[in-house]
Amino acid sequence: MKKLALTCILLITAVTLFGLFNPNLAISFASAKSPQVLSADGEPTLQEWFNMNGYAINVTRDETGIETFPAGYYKVTILTEIADYAPMNNLSWYLASNGQLNYLFLGENVTGDTAYFMAGENFGFCLGSPEGYFHTEPLRNKDGKDHALVFINPNATGYIIAWEDLWNLGDADFQDFVLAAMTSVNVNVCYCPRTLNLKSQGRWITAIIRLPKEYKAKDVNISSIMLNETVPAEQDHYAIFNCKALHLLVVKFNRTAVIELIRNSLEGAGCKKRFTEVSLTVTGKFLDGLAFQGTNKIRVIHFGCGNHRAHTAKESLCKFSYHPMDTHATSLRLLRVCHANRRS
Repeated sequence: MKKLALTCILLITAVTLFGLFNPNLAISFASAKSPQVLSADGEPTLQEWFNMNGYAINVTRDETGIETFPAGYYKVTILTEIADYAPMNNLSWYLASNGQLNYLFLGENVTGDTAYFMAGENFGFCLGSPEGYFHTEPLRNKDGKDHALVFINPNATGYIIAWEDLWNLGDADFQDFVLAAMTSVNVNVCYCPRTLNLKSQGRWITAIIRLPKEYKAKDVNISSIMLNETVPAEQDHYAIFNCKALHLLVVKFNRTAVIELIRNSLEGAGCKKRFTEVSLTVTGKFLDGLAFQGTNKIRVIHFGCGNHRAHTAKESLCKFSYHPMDTHATSLRLLRVCHANRRS
């Protein structure tokens, strides 16, 4: 037993001493034991960073090959930036149809910095560094290389994108800039009045927002709600309705501002129909920063078609699909909101 113990001690000592003179071997032993150990250059690899931060992603198997992303309202958060160029890098998004860059982050940023944007069509992201601009679409990159790895986020709805910021892929570590692009929660929305006379003198346009059953209206940040990313909701004029599994938020927008928004969107449109339908999108955030969005159409009397009769009460009534467990009283309250809005 003494000989066996002495042999074990000598073996352990030899491995330890050999590891001291062979750093690569020492690191490989430690790495096999714990993914938190840094790589040889003192930086965690992308896989190690995922492991350390609770993302069940396999860098080799889970890369999606996605180059552009679907339209919507997005929350973008910097997860980490491990790069010498970090103080000089920038991040932007662009529409796939024109490639024009819209900056989200410029210069010195820190982990956790967040930005929101609304894309009306498919789009991509672009990381700018002193060595070039590197898009999620490799064909747009001057070196022709794929500088972005795209993964499905296992912890939230959306994507994780990891970049290499050096020309011709440099050291190809892909942890120079890592971000989370979270898609928004989809909500149902309807507008009152349903038909809008652009010459009317009313005060408000009302939006009734129905949230998914797992979300509550009281958790919405009212000050974040916007219409088409242009017109803010009135913070002093809103109501919350909760009835079992039904959660509704009623907000108001300045009618004059909405009419101006619609006029701008219809500028140059021909007068082919008596009524024109315009899509309006409500966006906002919950108190924890999670984004939501909902789109519906409002019918307007085309301002280029001459004078028409004002909208009737029947046209103004808001049609809304209520949850089967909704009470009749709640429905009546909502209809009163629509009628009150029409008269104001």
